[in-house]
Amino acid sequence: MRPQTALLIAATSLTLSACLGGSGPVKSNLSQFHTLDSVPASATFSVVSWRPELDNSLEFRSYAQRLTAIMREAGLRAVAPGQPADYIAYLDYGIDDGRPVTYTYNVPQWGVTYKAQTTSTVVDETKPGQQVISSTVRGADPTYGVTGYQQEVRNRTVYARFVHIDILPKNASAQTTPVYELRLKSSGSCGSIPSLMPRFMRAIEKRFDRKSGYSGKVKTGGVDC
Repeated sequence: MRPQTALLIAATSLTLSACLGGSGPVKSNLSQFHTLDSVPASATFSVVSWRPELDNSLEFRSYAQRLTAIMREAGLRAVAPGQPADYIAYLDYGIDDGRPVTYTYNVPQWGVTYKAQTTSTVVDETKPGQQVISSTVRGADPTYGVTGYQQEVRNRTVYARFVHIDILPKNASAQTTPVYELRLKSSGSCGSIPSLMPRFMRAIEKRFDRKSGYSGKVKTGGVDC
């Protein structure tokens, strides 16, 4: 196999892998609304879980610490997770059991795309009309490439993932309006929250407190495993 052919096959394999959902950025739909401008500059914030049973989870604590850092970078006086504060940031996240999806894709078929021929001719220049003494046809090296496509069928599981953040004053009632609401929704082939949360946090960091009423898609690097 020629080196050029090997490179073409490798490039096509990578493209095919991306099309099948095995790699690529994590895509999230994110929206946020807030009235943080009305909060006193001296106000403090702490992160807790919407589900109290998670407050002592090491996994949750790692996410809470990251959210605390994001809030500090945005100019809020965020204290250590769980510490007394004027406002409480309730963090929730989850993933469903997934749903099967069947889809088709095209697999390239490889072969000879062009086979050139060269002709070598010998003529007698001593005679009028340059009579041909001999003529030889040789085949040149063929070129290879995609000759067509074959359709294949594949099954995979797609998971729905989410992250919710609501910030309310301490001792807020059920009727209290949050000063900050964020909703992140995502779907993909990765069913592992620990693998995804660092990327979700990067998506949140990109938008946190920048514009109330923002709604759009956010891409973060890494593999949607």
